[in-house]
Amino acid sequence: MRRRERVGQALVETTLAVFFITVLFLCVFQVAHMVTVKVLLDHAAARAARAKAVGFNDWMCLKAARVAVLPVSGRRLWPDGDELDEAARVPIYLSTENEAMARGILEYERWDSLGLKVSPGGGIGSDVAAAVSLGVPRFYLPDGVEADEMRLGAESRVEAHYPLYMNNQGF
Repeated sequence: MRRRERVGQALVETTLAVFFITVLFLCVFQVAHMVTVKVLLDHAAARAARAKAVGFNDWMCLKAARVAVLPVSGRRLWPDGDELDEAARVPIYLSTENEAMARGILEYERWDSLGLKVSPGGGIGSDVAAAVSLGVPRFYLPDGVEADEMRLGAESRVEAHYPLYMNNQGF
C-alpha cells in the first residue's frame, strides 16, 4: 500500500512539474518573440526615417519599413508558390510605383497592420521622425484560430539633409 502512494505522489508531482515547465517555456518563447519584433521595429523606423531624410516620398518610406519587418510579417500571402524567394523579389518590390503593383510582387499577412507615421523635416538641420507599429499575436495558435493582438511600436529620428540638394519634393 505504501508503494502505491509513493508512485501516485510521484506521478502527480511529475505532472505538475511538466505543466509548469511547459508554461514557463511558452512564456519565455513569447517574450523572446516580442523582443525580436521590437528590435525589427526599431530597424524599420530607422529605415523609414532615413528614406524620408534623403527625400523619398511616403510610399517609399512604407516599402522600406515593410521590408525591414519581413521576418515578423507572418506568412506570405502572395506569391503562394515558390517560384522565386524573397531575396529575388525584394528589389523588384522596392521598385514598384504603387500599392497595386507591389501586391503583385510580395504580400504578407501582417503588412496591413503595419502603421507608419513619418514627419518631414522643416529644413536643413531639422529632424525627420518616423514611428512604426505592428500588430503581433499575443499567443501562437493553430491556423484559423483568432488570437488577441498587441501593438508594439518604435520611433526613430534622422537629420534631414535632402533640402540641400532637392526642392523639397520626394520622388
